[in-house]
Amino acid sequence: MAEVRTREVTAHTDTEMAQDQTKVLQRTLSRFDIVFLIVSAVVGLEMLGSVSAQGPQTFTWLVILIVVFLVPYALIFAETGSAFVGEGGVYLWTRKAFGRPAAAVASALTWITQPVWVGGSMAFLNAEAARNHVVHFAPGSTPDYLFKLVFIWLTVLAAILSLKKAKWIPTAGAFLKIAFLALFILTAAFYATRHGVQHLPMSGFSPTLSGFVTLTPLLLFAFLGFEGSSSASGEMHNAQHDVSVSVLRSSAMAGIFYLIPVLTILLVIPPTKIDGVSGLLTAVSTVFSVYGPASGAMMTLAVALFMGANVGQGAAWMIMSDRMQAMAAADGS
Repeated sequence: MAEVRTREVTAHTDTEMAQDQTKVLQRTLSRFDIVFLIVSAVVGLEMLGSVSAQGPQTFTWLVILIVVFLVPYALIFAETGSAFVGEGGVYLWTRKAFGRPAAAVASALTWITQPVWVGGSMAFLNAEAARNHVVHFAPGSTPDYLFKLVFIWLTVLAAILSLKKAKWIPTAGAFLKIAFLALFILTAAFYATRHGVQHLPMSGFSPTLSGFVTLTPLLLFAFLGFEGSSSASGEMHNAQHDVSVSVLRSSAMAGIFYLIPVLTILLVIPPTKIDGVSGLLTAVSTVFSVYGPASGAMMTLAVALFMGANVGQGAAWMIMSDRMQAMAAADGS
């Protein structure tokens, strides 16, 4: 009995600690900030080349998953984020439903993707883009490691700064992402008037079992993140009213920002020449040939936008997942 009372007192103390932490939060996130925080996190430029390598059926699977996954997924978290307001987001929701152990696991699984995805894959992706198109350094060299470390610590900075300042890193990343996609799509349209487009037979759009097995995990992963903004719910001006609108707007933007670029890549690059994660920059390099002698400078500009957008994406995930994990720690989980 004494042990039970001790656990109850400890749990109560931990909860008070979490509540004390939330009292010092400043409400700085507006609806505008929430929309572009989500867009920066969810729309992954690195995914466009990977999924496009599967050919025209990629477009079909995108449409299917937008209808059967993205729309209900966004609606669920628009409702949940508005109904259950509080710093920590998913951690708090899971704790209410299943208790602290399950909530602790949920927050840890969300957070652990950051050193793997942001600190690993995206750092290497940005280094490859810079190495191939901007500054040339050997893989594994000192400049290579320095470049990756700078990328990682720029994203970590977003978790260290106050949200009033840090929010502009993912917001800027979202605008750089939109600028990159707009530049690519408009240039591709100009390229198409000169060189035509790839013939895409209707049979190529038919979904296949192999396409389902290959594409579904990638596309589901690409759409994840709409719940993440609620991790900073305690720092929003009016979470109860703003979360739902922001999630619905950002989900619509995400659908558009995946569908149009994928179709553009398919129209200008044969699927056999789309090489995984570098497929997007391969497509950009191809269509930028219309700039003639200025193609090199334009490619440098595009890659700079690409890398800046990835920094914003890493920062967005750092801001969201670290807050969830911090609340789990403050709550004693």
